[in-house]
Amino acid sequence: MAGAVYKIEEYMKTNQMAEIENVRRANSILRTLIERTKSESVGIGLFYGRPGIGKTRWALKTALDNGFLYLRLIENMTVKDFLKELLRKLKFKHLSADMIEGTQNLLYENILDYLHSKPETVIFIDEIDYAFHKPRILASIRDIADQSLCTVVLVGMENAKSQLTKLDAHYFDRCNGFCKFQPLTKSDVGMIAESICEVGLDAELIEFIYKKSNGTIRVINKYIENLERFAKKRGLNIVKYDDVKAIFQEL
Repeated sequence: MAGAVYKIEEYMKTNQMAEIENVRRANSILRTLIERTKSESVGIGLFYGRPGIGKTRWALKTALDNGFLYLRLIENMTVKDFLKELLRKLKFKHLSADMIEGTQNLLYENILDYLHSKPETVIFIDEIDYAFHKPRILASIRDIADQSLCTVVLVGMENAKSQLTKLDAHYFDRCNGFCKFQPLTKSDVGMIAESICEVGLDAELIEFIYKKSNGTIRVINKYIENLERFAKKRGLNIVKYDDVKAIFQEL
């Protein structure tokens, strides 16, 4: 019907982040990095783990909630592209990176000038694995951390720590915090369900989701969302395993 307005029902409180073990540990290590004696140690931390267990979501939400800078590397990014994007996020948020001019050295100096004036700056750099094949980007990040008092949080895949050790032992030594994100536990699944789901799930369902998810947060969220839809359509406040065991193959 022309002009009709359709309401799309929302499911799950997706803006919530449950205090699961990975989140608690990551927050603790990040706090230690930020609160370090800045004049005595470089503020680089490496947060890493296999795909699908919440690293990027933690990094992005933590950055947004605290006014930190979040930057994601991409495969074809050059050193100058990286410096432009970093400077844009630091100083010129209203511009596109293409509109920022200057030589690579000038961009670098502008970044340092800003960081010297704001030593409390925290920079999250996601997909750091791309920089392992681009040593000049990796060196630029190291130099920025060395020559300022800012905190740099590197986020990468599960072999990021071993790759960094092989690539540059001195770089590795600069890291003052490591956090490996682990597959989620059954307790984590229950905590996530309680945090984001608007209906209750019984213990058997939590156990089922845990076994099916292989500790992967995306799979956990998929099951929880479908179970919440199931409950709302039937007016249930709590879903029990017996309610849905016959249709689990469809979830």
